[in-house]
Amino acid sequence: MSTITLVPKLVDKMFIDGKTAGISARYVSENHFGFQIELNYFEAGWKEDYYGLKKSSDYSYLRKLNFIEVPFLMHAYTGTKISRVFINVGPKFSYLYSESEILRDQTEESGMLQHGKSVETPFQYGIIGGAGIEFHLKRSVLGLEGRYCYMLSNLFNDTVDPDNFSASNLQTISVNLYYYFQLSKKK
Repeated sequence: MSTITLVPKLVDKMFIDGKTAGISARYVSENHFGFQIELNYFEAGWKEDYYGLKKSSDYSYLRKLNFIEVPFLMHAYTGTKISRVFINVGPKFSYLYSESEILRDQTEESGMLQHGKSVETPFQYGIIGGAGIEFHLKRSVLGLEGRYCYMLSNLFNDTVDPDNFSASNLQTISVNLYYYFQLSKKK
Protein backbone atom coordinates (compact mmCIF):
# COMPACT_ATOMS: atom_id res chain seq x y z
CA MET A 1 0.00 0.00 0.00
CA SER A 2 1.22 3.50 -0.70
CA THR A 3 0.20 7.14 -0.43
CA ILE A 4 1.81 10.56 -0.81
CA THR A 5 2.45 13.52 1.45
CA LEU A 6 1.69 16.74 -0.43
CA VAL A 7 2.42 20.13 1.12
CA PRO A 8 0.27 22.16 0.86
CA LYS A 9 -2.41 19.59 1.59
CA LEU A 10 -5.26 20.37 -0.78
CA VAL A 11 -7.33 17.21 -0.40
CA ASP A 12 -7.47 14.04 1.73
CA LYS A 13 -5.42 11.18 0.32
CA MET A 14 -5.94 7.44 0.72
CA PHE A 15 -3.70 4.40 0.34
CA ILE A 16 -3.83 2.29 -2.81
CA ASP A 17 -2.85 -1.35 -3.20
CA GLY A 18 0.00 -2.37 -5.47
CA LYS A 19 2.12 -5.37 -6.39
CA THR A 20 5.77 -6.00 -5.62
CA ALA A 21 7.94 -8.73 -7.12
CA GLY A 22 11.66 -9.19 -7.45
CA ILE A 23 14.85 -11.05 -6.74
CA SER A 24 17.24 -10.66 -3.84
CA ALA A 25 20.51 -11.97 -2.52
CA ARG A 26 21.63 -12.13 1.10
CA TYR A 27 25.12 -12.65 2.46
CA VAL A 28 25.54 -13.42 6.17
CA SER A 29 29.20 -13.04 7.09
CA GLU A 30 28.95 -12.87 10.89
CA ASN A 31 26.71 -14.52 13.46
CA HIS A 32 23.45 -12.54 13.50
CA PHE A 33 24.50 -9.96 10.86
CA GLY A 34 24.69 -9.70 7.11
CA PHE A 35 23.54 -7.63 4.17
CA GLN A 36 20.89 -8.00 1.51
CA ILE A 37 20.43 -6.44 -1.93
CA GLU A 38 17.28 -6.60 -4.02
CA LEU A 39 16.03 -5.73 -7.49
CA ASN A 40 12.26 -5.21 -7.43
CA TYR A 41 9.33 -3.99 -9.47
CA PHE A 42 6.73 -2.20 -7.38
CA GLU A 43 3.50 -0.28 -7.91
CA ALA A 44 2.78 2.85 -5.87
CA GLY A 45 0.54 5.89 -5.98
CA TRP A 46 -2.43 7.40 -4.17
CA LYS A 47 -6.14 8.10 -4.28
CA GLU A 48 -7.77 11.43 -3.48
CA ASP A 49 -11.02 11.95 -1.61
CA TYR A 50 -12.20 15.35 -2.86
CA TYR A 51 -15.75 14.90 -1.60
CA GLY A 52 -14.76 13.67 1.90
CA LEU A 53 -16.58 10.32 1.59
CA LYS A 54 -13.77 8.35 3.34
CA LYS A 55 -14.50 5.29 1.17
CA SER A 56 -11.74 3.83 -0.94
CA SER A 57 -14.20 2.89 -3.69
CA ASP A 58 -15.50 6.48 -4.00
CA TYR A 59 -12.26 8.25 -4.88
CA SER A 60 -12.19 11.33 -7.11
CA TYR A 61 -8.61 10.94 -8.43
CA LEU A 62 -6.14 8.05 -8.76
CA ARG A 63 -2.44 8.20 -9.64
CA LYS A 64 -0.53 4.96 -10.31
CA LEU A 65 3.27 4.87 -10.47
CA ASN A 66 5.43 1.91 -11.54
CA PHE A 67 9.01 1.73 -10.25
CA ILE A 68 12.13 -0.40 -10.47
CA GLU A 69 13.86 -0.29 -7.06
CA VAL A 70 17.16 -1.38 -5.54
CA PRO A 71 17.25 -1.55 -1.71
CA PHE A 72 20.57 -2.08 0.12
CA LEU A 73 19.73 -3.54 3.52
CA MET A 74 21.53 -4.43 6.74
CA HIS A 75 20.12 -7.77 7.93
CA ALA A 76 20.20 -8.62 11.66
CA TYR A 77 18.58 -11.71 13.19
CA THR A 78 18.21 -13.77 16.33
CA GLY A 79 16.68 -17.16 16.98
CA THR A 80 17.35 -20.85 16.50
CA LYS A 81 18.68 -22.79 13.52
CA ILE A 82 15.10 -23.40 12.38
CA SER A 83 13.25 -20.14 13.13
CA ARG A 84 14.50 -16.57 13.29
CA VAL A 85 13.15 -13.08 13.80
CA PHE A 86 14.96 -10.30 11.97
CA ILE A 87 15.12 -6.66 11.00
CA ASN A 88 16.21 -5.17 7.67
CA VAL A 89 17.16 -1.48 7.43
CA GLY A 90 18.82 0.62 4.75
CA PRO A 91 18.58 3.01 1.82
CA LYS A 92 16.44 2.42 -1.26
CA PHE A 93 16.86 3.83 -4.75
CA SER A 94 14.14 3.63 -7.37
CA TYR A 95 13.36 4.81 -10.88
CA LEU A 96 9.88 5.63 -12.20
CA TYR A 97 9.33 4.06 -15.60
CA SER A 98 5.59 4.68 -16.08
CA GLU A 99 2.67 6.56 -14.57
CA SER A 100 -1.06 6.92 -15.17
CA GLU A 101 -3.95 8.87 -13.67
CA ILE A 102 -7.73 8.56 -13.50
CA LEU A 103 -9.85 11.63 -12.74
CA ARG A 104 -13.53 11.08 -11.97
CA ASP A 105 -16.19 13.81 -12.00
CA GLN A 106 -13.90 16.52 -13.28
CA THR A 107 -15.19 19.97 -12.40
CA GLU A 108 -13.47 23.32 -12.33
CA GLU A 109 -13.38 23.22 -8.51
CA SER A 110 -11.85 19.74 -8.36
CA GLY A 111 -8.78 20.68 -10.46
CA MET A 112 -5.65 20.37 -8.29
CA LEU A 113 -1.99 21.20 -8.90
CA GLN A 114 -1.04 17.52 -9.21
CA HIS A 115 -3.78 16.63 -11.72
CA GLY A 116 -2.31 16.29 -15.19
CA LYS A 117 1.18 17.13 -13.92
CA SER A 118 3.84 14.56 -14.82
CA VAL A 119 6.32 13.41 -12.21
CA GLU A 120 9.27 15.78 -12.46
CA THR A 121 11.82 13.67 -10.53
CA PRO A 122 11.75 10.06 -11.78
CA PHE A 123 14.81 9.05 -9.72
CA GLN A 124 13.74 8.55 -6.08
CA TYR A 125 15.59 7.65 -2.89
CA GLY A 126 14.47 6.88 0.64
CA ILE A 127 14.86 4.89 3.85
CA ILE A 128 13.30 1.45 4.23
CA GLY A 129 12.94 -0.74 7.30
CA GLY A 130 11.22 -3.98 8.08
CA ALA A 131 10.86 -6.85 10.53
CA GLY A 132 9.71 -10.41 10.15
CA ILE A 133 10.09 -14.08 10.81
CA GLU A 134 11.64 -16.83 8.70
CA PHE A 135 11.93 -20.59 8.83
CA HIS A 136 15.09 -22.36 7.70
CA LEU A 137 14.40 -25.65 6.01
CA LYS A 138 17.12 -27.98 4.65
CA ARG A 139 18.50 -25.79 1.85
CA SER A 140 15.83 -23.09 1.69
CA VAL A 141 14.28 -20.27 3.71
CA LEU A 142 10.60 -19.30 3.89
CA GLY A 143 9.86 -15.87 5.36
CA LEU A 144 7.30 -13.17 5.99
CA GLU A 145 8.27 -9.51 6.42
CA GLY A 146 6.46 -6.23 7.02
CA ARG A 147 8.13 -3.06 5.68
CA TYR A 148 7.75 0.70 5.80
CA CYS A 149 9.46 3.07 3.38
CA TYR A 150 9.63 6.85 3.48
CA MET A 151 10.94 8.49 0.32
CA LEU A 152 13.24 11.44 1.03
CA SER A 153 13.00 12.78 -2.51
CA ASN A 154 10.01 14.61 -3.99
CA LEU A 155 8.01 13.52 -7.03
CA PHE A 156 7.40 17.12 -8.07
CA ASN A 157 10.01 19.89 -7.96
CA ASP A 158 9.91 21.58 -4.56
CA THR A 159 9.59 25.33 -4.33
CA VAL A 160 8.44 28.09 -1.99
CA ASP A 161 6.03 29.32 -4.66
CA PRO A 162 2.44 29.05 -3.30
CA ASP A 163 1.32 27.70 -6.69
CA ASN A 164 3.52 24.61 -6.34
CA PHE A 165 4.46 21.95 -3.77
CA SER A 166 7.10 22.29 -1.08
CA ALA A 167 6.94 18.52 -0.42
CA SER A 168 5.63 15.57 -2.45
CA ASN A 169 7.11 12.33 -1.14
CA LEU A 170 5.75 8.79 -1.22
CA GLN A 171 5.24 6.46 1.73
CA THR A 172 4.75 2.71 1.36
CA ILE A 173 3.74 -0.11 3.69
CA SER A 174 4.17 -3.67 2.47
CA VAL A 175 3.89 -7.27 3.56
CA ASN A 176 6.26 -9.57 1.68
CA LEU A 177 6.31 -13.34 1.45
CA TYR A 178 9.57 -14.77 0.14
CA TYR A 179 11.43 -18.00 -0.54
CA TYR A 180 15.26 -18.21 -0.66
CA PHE A 181 17.50 -20.98 -1.94
CA GLN A 182 20.65 -21.33 0.16
CA LEU A 183 23.81 -21.75 -1.90
CA SER A 184 25.95 -22.62 1.12
CA LYS A 185 25.10 -23.25 4.74
CA LYS A 186 27.18 -22.53 7.83
CA LYS A 187 28.07 -25.53 9.91
